Amino acid sequence: MTAKAALALALLEGRVLNIKNGFQLFGISNTPREISRCIEDEKRFGFGVMVSRTEMTGVSRYGRPQRWINYHLNKTVYNKPGIERMKAYVKEQLESNPRTTKQLKITRQANLFV
Repeated sequence: MTAKAALALALLEGRVLNIKNGFQLFGISNTPREISRCIEDEKRFGFGVMVSRTEMTGVSRYGRPQRWINYHLNKTVYNKPGIERMKAYVKEQLESNPRTTKQLKITRQANLFV
C-alpha cells in the first residue's frame, strides 16, 4: 500500500489527522502538503474532495503556546464522487494476496471502509 492510499484510508475511516500523527502513522513529514496534493487537488492526481481544517491551540510541556491544524474528511454530497474515487483507489492498492498477518489485518480493516 502506498502512503497516498494509507492517507486516503485513514480519512475514509474518519480519523482526524495532523502533522504529528501523520508522521507516526504513515511516515509523512508534511501531512498538510500531502493532503492538499494527493487528496484534494484533482488536477494533481487527487480525488477532488474538500478536507475540513480545524485550528487548535495549546501549551507545550514547557509553557510555550502551540498551534496546529487538524484535518478531517466530511461525508457531504459535494465530496461523494471524490470519496467513491478514494475507495476505488484504496481497493486497487490493497494487497490481493496478503502474505503476512500484518498485511492480512490491514486488508481486513480496510475492507470495512472500502
